[in-house]
Amino acid sequence: ELTDTVRAEGFSDAEYRQAKDRFDRAVGALREAELAVVEARGELNRAEEDLAETKRREAERAQRERQITALKGRQRLHNELDRAFSDLRGELNARMRPEIAELASGFLADLTDGRYDELELTEDYTLTILEGGIPKPVISGGEEDIASLVLRLAISQMIAERAGQPLSLLVLDEIFGSLDEARRLHVVGLLRRLADRFPQVILITHIEQVREGLDRVIRVDFDPARGASMVRDDTATLGAADAGVAA
Repeated sequence: ELTDTVRAEGFSDAEYRQAKDRFDRAVGALREAELAVVEARGELNRAEEDLAETKRREAERAQRERQITALKGRQRLHNELDRAFSDLRGELNARMRPEIAELASGFLADLTDGRYDELELTEDYTLTILEGGIPKPVISGGEEDIASLVLRLAISQMIAERAGQPLSLLVLDEIFGSLDEARRLHVVGLLRRLADRFPQVILITHIEQVREGLDRVIRVDFDPARGASMVRDDTATLGAADAGVAA
């Protein structure tokens, strides 16, 4: 009966197989399309992520370019300021150098009993003693120490004068060097005469002989047993006629 019904409907096995084949192909095409959609979505997501990353990098690059521009501007400003300060420093040095040389020459004459009364300074403040207006090519160790001292004193005095008031303290460390005894006394005497400009002068020295020309002596000794430095006031050991400069 079923067979008769199928035949009555005009069913064809060949047509069925063809229809099923078309259906299967359609299902396969649908699955491929679905897979393609999934892949396309994945590619779209990756593209969106790449786009976002590109935008982020572009923003970062723009920010860095702004920073670079700002830094270049600051660098140009710093370079201009550096050149300006260098020019100013050179101009000030050129103006001050003759005055410092004049002050130092006066100190030099005092410390050498007039043997040398002139010196000159180069642009880098290299000091040359003049003898009869002629540069002295070779100077002794003591003369070199004197030259260094008078330069320091001249600069200190200029600072005090430019400040408009005396500097309250002048500290000199190991200034006697290879000076002979007479010149050491000259140094102490000169420092006394500078009392109106430097009310308090502290000398740091290991030379015992100069202590007799000072107002006050503070001795610092190392105690090996204690492993520490000991400080004591030696002023009481000075002679009665030794008042003058503190050390």
